[in-house]
Amino acid sequence: MNKKINNCLEKIEKKGFQALLISNPTNISYLSNFRKADGYLLISRNAIIYFTNFIYAQEARRIKNWRIKLSNTNIFDTVVKEIFKLKLKSICFEAKHLSYLEYKKLKEIHLKRRIKFSPVRDIVEGLRTIKDKKEISFLKNAIDVTLEAFTFIDEIANDNMSEKDLYIEIERFLKIKSDNELAFLPIVAFGKNTAFPHHLPSQVKLSKSKLFLIDLGARHCGYCADLTRVFFLGKMPTYLKKVYDVVKKAKDLAIKKIREGVRVKDVDKAARAFIEKKGFGKYFGHGLGHGIGMSVHEEPYINYKNDNILKEGMVVTIEPAIYLPGRFGIRIEDMVLVKSKRGEILSGYIHQ
Repeated sequence: MNKKINNCLEKIEKKGFQALLISNPTNISYLSNFRKADGYLLISRNAIIYFTNFIYAQEARRIKNWRIKLSNTNIFDTVVKEIFKLKLKSICFEAKHLSYLEYKKLKEIHLKRRIKFSPVRDIVEGLRTIKDKKEISFLKNAIDVTLEAFTFIDEIANDNMSEKDLYIEIERFLKIKSDNELAFLPIVAFGKNTAFPHHLPSQVKLSKSKLFLIDLGARHCGYCADLTRVFFLGKMPTYLKKVYDVVKKAKDLAIKKIREGVRVKDVDKAARAFIEKKGFGKYFGHGLGHGIGMSVHEEPYINYKNDNILKEGMVVTIEPAIYLPGRFGIRIEDMVLVKSKRGEILSGYIHQ
């Protein structure tokens, strides 16, 4: 039994359960090192069983720490039969990740056998917030490729390129350099489109505006990077540079606040208060950042409502922004490792 599964079992046992049924593919991958795929993972002290179908059977058998149960008909019956064999009486499931139809079917079967079947939240996700040395290494590799991509963008961007042209080049670069799957679909925005936080690439050409914003992330061994940079072909106009400097300073102030024991909302406040002081408060409407790991968005979410405390080993993004509708938007994003006395910027910094 690996350390991650043991920690997970300790958490559910404190809640009075004997086993946990996991349906989130990312959580299964985190606990087992198996690729994300459809299936269920049942963990208990007596057995670790992965329920899947023929498609993933051969790959799944390479994992030595679990038993494989195949089901090509009714997987729910297969799950319950194994639970009955193990004589389990109290099982919890991931409330966020089990569909209503799945829950209804499993609950119906469990009631017949007098098995307690109850929801829990964020058991595995809570473990995932703290990264070990290996996970941090994977994140750093993803970041290195992402930073390479920004250098590549700076080299190839020209007036004749459309957002979509550049998007295609970025996607190709990231897939060649790292995992086949990106951390997320890159955001490529030119000119006025930079004022849309999650703009979809279009046929607008860079020649209409020298300003462009790129938000992208490579994935390495399943771990994500997420960085945003703003570029300008030539010298930035004075007002644009003013807004850019406000966003950069807000980011720096927030990062200086990061260390173990600090309230999450206080990190958000450090950046938000500065942006408000400069008169741009109403143009920064989203949270300051988020945790990142196997998913591009994880706990802790860095916003003004989050009273949770930062812990050593967390990795978060810090991404203050100012969006001026019809004009332009500036967002700068870095990734930071929480340490006992400070935050370590993992992504360096490239700016115009």
